[in-house]
Amino acid sequence: MKNKIVRSLLVMQVALYVCGLAGCRPEDFGGSGTKETGKVYFPDEDGIIAALGNYNIDTVKNSINFPVTVYRGGFSDLAAFAVNVAADTSSIQAFIQSGKLPANTVSLDPSDYELAATDTIAYTNGIMKGTVTPSIKVASMSKYSGKYAALGLVVKQAGKFEVNTAANKVVIYFPVDSLVGKVYFPGATNGNNSVLLLDDNSYTIDTVANTVNYSIPVLRNGIADLATTAVTITIDNSAIPSLISAGKLPSNTVALSSADYTFNNSISMSDNKGVLQGNAMPKISIAKLSQYAGSVVAVGLTITSSKFPIEASRNKLVVYFNADDILALFAPRVNLISDITKWVPVNLSWSNDVTATVNTTAGTILYKGGNGNWNQAGVYQPVRLYGHRQYKIDMHVQGSGCSNVWFEVWLSQKKPQDGQDVTTGWDPAAVMLLGLNTWNGCGVSPFNAQLAAISCNGNGGSITLPTGGTYYITVRGGGNDLGTTGITVSGFDFE
Repeated sequence: MKNKIVRSLLVMQVALYVCGLAGCRPEDFGGSGTKETGKVYFPDEDGIIAALGNYNIDTVKNSINFPVTVYRGGFSDLAAFAVNVAADTSSIQAFIQSGKLPANTVSLDPSDYELAATDTIAYTNGIMKGTVTPSIKVASMSKYSGKYAALGLVVKQAGKFEVNTAANKVVIYFPVDSLVGKVYFPGATNGNNSVLLLDDNSYTIDTVANTVNYSIPVLRNGIADLATTAVTITIDNSAIPSLISAGKLPSNTVALSSADYTFNNSISMSDNKGVLQGNAMPKISIAKLSQYAGSVVAVGLTITSSKFPIEASRNKLVVYFNADDILALFAPRVNLISDITKWVPVNLSWSNDVTATVNTTAGTILYKGGNGNWNQAGVYQPVRLYGHRQYKIDMHVQGSGCSNVWFEVWLSQKKPQDGQDVTTGWDPAAVMLLGLNTWNGCGVSPFNAQLAAISCNGNGGSITLPTGGTYYITVRGGGNDLGTTGITVSGFDFE
């Protein structure tokens, strides 16, 4: 008798161990000679499953399947059997009210999913289990955009086995936009007032069509329905004036004329590493771009139609670029100040103590005088420059040596005027490029050299401008005594 008791205890311990591994519930245990009491149940204690933790996508049927495991406890009668399942939404509202489901959760309509009426529980890897798999129709998800969708399941009958009515219901839920998100411009980060500066990585050059083609990404988030599709994007420049007024676009922005570009408004979107993506691509005529020199060019885009929902706060975008950035790629390097006749004298001091005399025959400008009165004279010339392109200036200078003198080359946005000194105080954007300055030690002894080689003032002679436009080169000289011979300037070069 003692041996029988020991054997029974050992069997019970093994059974408890196996059943623990198998996920059995306490009511499922029975001793030897006891009738099987294992019941069918869902294992989730709170009755809720975040469905995106386990899914598979059927690209043929355009559906996403959420397998839900159902168990039968016990450790005897291991033959496979059928269970009857059905949809049951009765607990969803209570879960929402209790906060266990998000407040924006809605029940799936029966027409938006498929659910087999029966499933099979079989002995698998030491466990009696099966899988209930609702299949969600992805094409029907658009109406739930921005919400969570929920589906309740119930095990109604399990053949000769009992159903654990305390654990026979479960609700699966998922954020719909994680399956099929909305279409949007990723660059639209400020609602319908969004603007996006197109950088050097945003375009390609078509040398055959002679166009610059800008790529503006369009995305749709979501893990399902990644088959190639198309969205419609239209050109709409109506917001550009107000965006300029609001300071969101530069003041020199102009809308691109429809005559100066081509645009296919049907944008193909395809799977790119699990994201549905396309690119809107206005193709801008390079030959016609020169009329926009010195300006910022803008184009407004609006996503107008799609088989998927459109994100209303991110479906509009104004993209813009500096025309000079593109024009500079094709503009040849030329000397912009080679024509001696284009220099315009300017009397910066309202005095003739220092003169700047242009000799068009010799191709020189002679700066002379001083007389101890600290006056100055100069010449200027307008130049048309491109933004984001480096320019360099130099010229030949010759003189017998000066005393208390400055000789400077400036670039400004303002046009020089008689009686107005060219400085950063006069024009904050002005830049001194090169200069002689006797206080700094250059120009004191006789010189006959390129100015860049002997300059001791200015930035070295090179400049890259953020924006293009009309600028002014001013060469000015003045001070106490410009020397016996004065300063003769020739060989002007700026390119």
